[in-house]
Amino acid sequence: MAVPSEDTLTKVSTGAATEFVQSFYPALQSNRATISSFYNPAISTILFNGNPVADGSAVQEIFVNQMPPAHYEVQSFDCQVINRNFPTPTAAGGVKPLSQATVKDMSILVVVSGYVRFGESKDMPQRGFSETFVLVPNPAEGQKGKRQKDWLIQSQNFRLVV
Repeated sequence: MAVPSEDTLTKVSTGAATEFVQSFYPALQSNRATISSFYNPAISTILFNGNPVADGSAVQEIFVNQMPPAHYEVQSFDCQVINRNFPTPTAAGGVKPLSQATVKDMSILVVVSGYVRFGESKDMPQRGFSETFVLVPNPAEGQKGKRQKDWLIQSQNFRLVV
Protein backbone atom coordinates (compact mmCIF):
# COMPACT_ATOMS: atom_id res chain seq x y z
CA MET A 1 0.00 0.00 0.00
CA ALA A 2 1.24 3.48 -0.84
CA VAL A 3 1.93 5.79 2.05
CA PRO A 4 -0.89 8.37 2.23
CA SER A 5 0.12 11.98 1.69
CA GLU A 6 -0.11 14.60 4.43
CA ASP A 7 -2.97 16.19 2.48
CA THR A 8 -4.90 12.90 2.48
CA LEU A 9 -4.29 12.35 6.20
CA THR A 10 -5.44 15.91 6.93
CA LYS A 11 -8.63 15.47 4.89
CA VAL A 12 -9.49 12.13 6.49
CA SER A 13 -8.77 13.33 10.05
CA THR A 14 -10.68 16.59 9.53
CA GLY A 15 -13.64 14.68 8.12
CA ALA A 16 -13.55 12.24 11.04
CA ALA A 17 -13.40 15.06 13.61
CA THR A 18 -16.24 16.94 11.93
CA GLU A 19 -18.46 13.87 11.73
CA PHE A 20 -17.67 12.98 15.34
CA VAL A 21 -18.42 16.45 16.76
CA GLN A 22 -21.61 16.77 14.70
CA SER A 23 -22.93 13.45 16.03
CA PHE A 24 -21.53 13.20 19.59
CA TYR A 25 -22.81 16.49 21.05
CA PRO A 26 -26.37 16.11 19.67
CA ALA A 27 -26.39 12.61 21.24
CA LEU A 28 -25.43 14.11 24.61
CA GLN A 29 -28.33 16.54 24.29
CA SER A 30 -31.16 14.44 22.94
CA ASN A 31 -30.18 10.83 22.26
CA ARG A 32 -28.44 9.77 25.46
CA ALA A 33 -29.36 6.11 25.08
CA THR A 34 -26.81 5.87 22.24
CA ILE A 35 -23.82 7.40 24.05
CA SER A 36 -22.04 4.10 24.77
CA SER A 37 -21.86 3.40 21.02
CA PHE A 38 -19.30 6.22 20.67
CA TYR A 39 -16.74 4.44 22.88
CA ASN A 40 -14.17 1.77 22.14
CA PRO A 41 -15.43 -1.25 24.11
CA ALA A 42 -11.94 -2.73 24.48
CA ILE A 43 -10.10 0.13 26.18
CA SER A 44 -11.16 3.62 27.12
CA THR A 45 -9.67 6.20 29.46
CA ILE A 46 -12.37 8.67 30.47
CA LEU A 47 -12.09 11.64 32.82
CA PHE A 48 -14.79 14.17 33.73
CA ASN A 49 -13.34 17.11 35.65
CA GLY A 50 -10.55 14.84 36.88
CA ASN A 51 -12.87 12.01 37.94
CA PRO A 52 -12.33 8.68 36.17
CA VAL A 53 -15.29 6.93 34.55
CA ALA A 54 -15.06 3.20 33.86
CA ASP A 55 -16.24 2.97 30.25
CA GLY A 56 -18.74 4.17 27.66
CA SER A 57 -21.61 2.34 29.36
CA ALA A 58 -20.84 4.18 32.61
CA VAL A 59 -20.80 7.51 30.75
CA GLN A 60 -24.18 6.67 29.24
CA GLU A 61 -25.55 5.72 32.66
CA ILE A 62 -24.41 9.07 34.09
CA PHE A 63 -26.03 11.06 31.28
CA VAL A 64 -29.25 9.03 31.28
CA ASN A 65 -29.78 8.76 35.05
CA GLN A 66 -27.83 11.55 36.77
CA MET A 67 -27.32 14.54 34.46
CA PRO A 68 -29.96 17.19 33.90
CA PRO A 69 -30.80 18.05 30.30
CA ALA A 70 -27.91 19.87 28.68
CA HIS A 71 -27.40 22.10 25.68
CA TYR A 72 -23.93 22.08 24.11
CA GLU A 73 -22.73 24.89 21.90
CA VAL A 74 -19.47 23.93 20.23
CA GLN A 75 -17.44 27.05 19.47
CA SER A 76 -14.43 25.39 17.90
CA PHE A 77 -12.69 22.11 17.37
CA ASP A 78 -9.40 21.02 15.89
CA CYS A 79 -7.73 17.72 15.14
CA GLN A 80 -4.29 16.23 14.66
CA VAL A 81 -3.17 12.79 13.52
CA ILE A 82 -1.38 11.08 16.41
CA ASN A 83 -0.35 7.78 14.88
CA ARG A 84 -0.69 7.29 11.13
CA ASN A 85 -0.07 3.53 11.56
CA PHE A 86 -2.41 2.75 14.44
CA PRO A 87 -2.49 -1.00 15.16
CA THR A 88 -6.17 -1.49 14.31
CA PRO A 89 -7.75 -4.52 15.98
CA THR A 90 -9.73 -6.89 13.81
CA ALA A 91 -13.16 -8.25 14.70
CA ALA A 92 -11.49 -11.66 15.17
CA GLY A 93 -9.35 -10.26 17.98
CA GLY A 94 -6.05 -9.88 16.15
CA VAL A 95 -4.38 -6.81 14.70
CA LYS A 96 -4.70 -5.82 11.05
CA PRO A 97 -1.38 -6.39 9.25
CA LEU A 98 0.32 -3.19 8.12
CA SER A 99 0.11 -4.48 4.53
CA GLN A 100 -3.71 -4.31 4.80
CA ALA A 101 -3.82 -0.90 6.45
CA THR A 102 -5.96 1.83 4.94
CA VAL A 103 -5.84 5.59 5.32
CA LYS A 104 -8.36 5.20 8.18
CA ASP A 105 -5.95 3.11 10.28
CA MET A 106 -4.74 6.03 12.36
CA SER A 107 -5.48 7.62 15.70
CA ILE A 108 -6.67 11.23 15.89
CA LEU A 109 -6.54 13.86 18.63
CA VAL A 110 -9.67 16.05 18.69
CA VAL A 111 -9.84 19.17 20.87
CA VAL A 112 -13.25 20.79 21.37
CA SER A 113 -14.25 23.95 23.21
CA GLY A 114 -17.53 25.67 23.71
CA TYR A 115 -20.36 26.29 26.17
CA VAL A 116 -22.72 23.99 28.01
CA ARG A 117 -25.94 24.90 29.77
CA PHE A 118 -27.34 22.39 32.28
CA GLY A 119 -31.10 22.45 32.78
CA GLU A 120 -34.05 22.98 30.47
CA SER A 121 -34.44 26.72 30.95
CA LYS A 122 -32.70 28.96 28.45
CA ASP A 123 -32.12 31.34 31.39
CA MET A 124 -29.67 28.94 33.04
CA PRO A 125 -26.06 30.17 32.95
CA GLN A 126 -23.70 28.82 30.34
CA ARG A 127 -20.39 27.30 31.41
CA GLY A 128 -17.35 27.04 29.22
CA PHE A 129 -15.95 23.60 28.55
CA SER A 130 -12.87 22.10 26.99
CA GLU A 131 -12.74 18.50 25.90
CA THR A 132 -10.01 16.36 24.40
CA PHE A 133 -10.56 13.03 22.65
CA VAL A 134 -8.40 10.39 21.06
CA LEU A 135 -10.36 8.66 18.30
CA VAL A 136 -9.36 5.28 16.90
CA PRO A 137 -10.75 3.22 14.01
CA ASN A 138 -13.76 1.05 14.76
CA PRO A 139 -12.67 -2.56 14.14
CA ALA A 140 -16.32 -3.56 13.58
CA GLU A 141 -17.05 -0.79 11.05
CA GLY A 142 -19.19 -2.04 8.20
CA GLN A 143 -19.75 -5.56 9.54
CA LYS A 144 -23.02 -7.46 9.16
CA GLY A 145 -24.51 -4.88 6.80
CA LYS A 146 -24.94 -2.29 9.55
CA ARG A 147 -23.72 1.26 9.33
CA GLN A 148 -21.54 1.75 12.36
CA LYS A 149 -19.36 4.60 13.48
CA ASP A 150 -16.02 4.79 11.69
CA TRP A 151 -14.25 6.15 14.79
CA LEU A 152 -14.54 5.37 18.50
CA ILE A 153 -13.40 7.22 21.61
CA GLN A 154 -10.25 5.69 23.07
CA SER A 155 -9.60 8.53 25.51
CA GLN A 156 -11.65 11.50 26.71
CA ASN A 157 -10.93 14.34 29.11
CA PHE A 158 -13.75 16.81 29.85
CA ARG A 159 -13.22 19.98 31.88
CA LEU A 160 -15.59 22.76 32.79
CA VAL A 161 -13.82 26.09 32.41
CA VAL A 162 -13.97 28.50 35.35
